[in-house]
Amino acid sequence: MKKIIYSILSLAFLFSVGCSDELLDKQPLTEMSEEAVFGDPNLAESFVNARYNQIGHGWTESWMSSVCDETQLIWSRGCEPYTQGFVSPSNLGRMNGGWWGWDNRTWAIMWRNISDCNLFLEKVESVSFEDETFRNRLIGEVRFIRVLMYHDLISKWGGMPIIEKSFDLNDQEEIVSVQRNTYPECVDFMVSELDEASKLLPANYEASEKGRATSVAALSLKSRILLYAASPLMNKSGVDPLVGYTNPDPERWQKAADAAQEALDVALANGYELFDKYESVKENYTKLFLEGGNAEIIFSRQGTSSADGESITYLDQSNGPNGYGQWGGNVPISEFVDRFEMSDGTAFDWDNPEHASNPYENRDQRLKAYVLCDGDPWMGRDVETWITLDANGNPSGGGLDTEFGRDAWNTSLTRYNVRKFMDESYSPNSWNFTPKNWVWLRLAEQYLNLAEALYMTGDDEGARNALNEIRERAGMPDVEDAGEALLSRIKNERRVELAFEEHRYFDVRRWMDAEVDLNKNATGVRIVKEEDGSKIYTPGKIVEERSFNAPAMYWMPIPKSEIDKNPDFAQNPGYGK
Repeated sequence: MKKIIYSILSLAFLFSVGCSDELLDKQPLTEMSEEAVFGDPNLAESFVNARYNQIGHGWTESWMSSVCDETQLIWSRGCEPYTQGFVSPSNLGRMNGGWWGWDNRTWAIMWRNISDCNLFLEKVESVSFEDETFRNRLIGEVRFIRVLMYHDLISKWGGMPIIEKSFDLNDQEEIVSVQRNTYPECVDFMVSELDEASKLLPANYEASEKGRATSVAALSLKSRILLYAASPLMNKSGVDPLVGYTNPDPERWQKAADAAQEALDVALANGYELFDKYESVKENYTKLFLEGGNAEIIFSRQGTSSADGESITYLDQSNGPNGYGQWGGNVPISEFVDRFEMSDGTAFDWDNPEHASNPYENRDQRLKAYVLCDGDPWMGRDVETWITLDANGNPSGGGLDTEFGRDAWNTSLTRYNVRKFMDESYSPNSWNFTPKNWVWLRLAEQYLNLAEALYMTGDDEGARNALNEIRERAGMPDVEDAGEALLSRIKNERRVELAFEEHRYFDVRRWMDAEVDLNKNATGVRIVKEEDGSKIYTPGKIVEERSFNAPAMYWMPIPKSEIDKNPDFAQNPGYGK
């Protein structure tokens, strides 16, 4: 019997170090033994609850969207290794945990949570639960959480060691000899675990239990994992088995399609549905992310107080226009904004004089829900990102949300700010935040997973049908394309619908589009206000020079500290030994 729970949770699995969060309000972990925790059903349940507290989210100050072609973080903070192509085993930047604002996404914390899950699964049969159904449900929850942690690791680093036991301080020799499993082995493990978890979990909970893992969440995560596994990056000839399959197989797309269809079928049969509560598309997409627990959300990291008593986010302060006293933060770049179609379904084009003269009107209405553009109403006034010029053509003044306004150092040079996830009722600098939930899985993704997988199986009609479910909710006309044009529409729909939700980083890599799309500089637009009040929009203003170091940067490098402690722990291709 291990004497102290603290010694297990603080063990640096794969040599990472750090203190654990408190497990229970009643007693610190330094005073709680395994025997006490797993000898009491209530304490064992609390141990499971603490596993949810260690699930990460995406709302640090530096969003994952700022290391791909969605946004730019105006203060940088660890994004440059990815945007400028110099990530290395000794410099992982913000992708090994967010900078300035915890996210529980570091190598250390994710492995710690996996180890804690293993400990629970080792001890759960000895706990004297009166209800076997309840015991099985907790087992299902923990198996789901363990896979979610593995998925977060594997989607960034490739194959990881499959560990199904907890370690204590006497296991150092075993720890230093651990090896990576192959990517296919990891996929098989995660899929098998999710299949078993889905049998143990309910499809829904009462309101008081919202936020727990469900069978729908297990099947939805399985859908994502199989979609990734079927993608070109992992499913082509010559792939290192640590990061893909050595035998490309088009049937993997059928498995992905079947998984997405199963997740949709079970979700729809149990009351999940696309959020379509408001007549206005803009309001609907705004409230989708502010009304927690709605029927579209399949699994989310709850935004109530965490284990250390803090809210998971202060995004309402750290993002938003500087003229309101907010900090700018992760600002959308033109390469993203320009991908929102016109309202008739045609592409937006700066070379079209009609588009360029009024670029934010008659667009896909999700643009107004996701991005704050010049002239948009926000917090009681219109956003002002225009400037004026003097007689020599030099900037001489500007709107409230420019460098000529308040707190110039927080100005968005792209002239866009994030609106998605933001609470317009927040009073800047009050730090009085309404709790928000970070969405890990929602129903819209399953339709898009299905559309992509069906297209790759040759079923254009099925792909269009799934795709158009999302477009119709967004007030956009149905897609009628076929062939390569249809694939382009599917990719763009994912980019727009799932913006800032940490899909684009992985999508652009698994499609192997990154060396094109991420080799483009990040740009914004210059908006000049004339004396008569008219505005002239000039695109192409470079705000950051960017590059993508292919092929290495399709995967993150294993941290140098881990390789140093276990020289036989294999490094990813392109980063040396």
